[in-house]
Amino acid sequence: MRSQGRFFWLDVSRSETSRNDLVEALRIPERAFRALFGPRDAHASRTFHADGESVAFGLRCYVESEIPADEATFRLRPLQVQVVVTGDYLLTLHQERVSLPTVLAPDLPEGRTKRYVVYSVLDAMLASTFDALAEVELVLDILAAASTADGGGRVPTATLREAGPRLATMRRWTGAEQAVFERVGVEIGALRGFDADEERYFDRVDEQVNRLLASIDAAASGMGMLLDLQLNERAYVVSVVATIFVPLTFLTGFFGMNFGWMVDQIDSQIAFWLLGFLIPIAAGVLAWRLLPRRALIGDGRRPRRH
Repeated sequence: MRSQGRFFWLDVSRSETSRNDLVEALRIPERAFRALFGPRDAHASRTFHADGESVAFGLRCYVESEIPADEATFRLRPLQVQVVVTGDYLLTLHQERVSLPTVLAPDLPEGRTKRYVVYSVLDAMLASTFDALAEVELVLDILAAASTADGGGRVPTATLREAGPRLATMRRWTGAEQAVFERVGVEIGALRGFDADEERYFDRVDEQVNRLLASIDAAASGMGMLLDLQLNERAYVVSVVATIFVPLTFLTGFFGMNFGWMVDQIDSQIAFWLLGFLIPIAAGVLAWRLLPRRALIGDGRRPRRH
């Protein structure tokens, strides 16, 4: 394909291909080679490299998880990908044995420009991140519906504990990749064979990244509201218990004071059970009926339609 002058996308697994094979087959520029196989950095923006012959940078996309669907909270998992763009090819390199052309399935019609091919692949990688975010949003929607249903519901802490770090990590990665995409369009446009195109493809990628960041922030805000709701429910239960025990505490404290008259009057089993049990029980039932019952078990009346 290189001898025919055809621009192509090559997806390679590092576990199946050696460095020497890649260099021999693709003649990867030395600087891009060092950027690819150098020390890994957790921040995508720091792996960016451009030398006029090639552009190398790191991104993340999301692929199917190897954990069974009934055991995993989220179906998609992150995959770190190194990307190299030259005037002859687009190379995506990752450790796992995954076929990105099959997983991402970008739209690559015949006769389109090199710039469009690179844009389609990067856009498909961003789309996979949107899919992963949609999974988190769906989980949050289910939790919100359960917590606001009739009678209320406790928000599962374990599920929120998984969604929180996932959103935070996604936000950090996307913020770092935003710095990459701000340079990609300029640097790729300077490569051999990437002539100016009327369509501003990489501006669209920048817009997608901005929308993705805004969506992640919105999901994080929604999760914060769920956490506040859970905290409010716990505080309410504590206040309800305290409200019920206030009259009981008063009664037990009052009758616990050994007044002479009271000691003289409680001289039968009936008086003992009446003062010692029936009055505190009646006070607790009255407090339950007047204060917390409707909020804890729900109001059976249907809301009026306006």
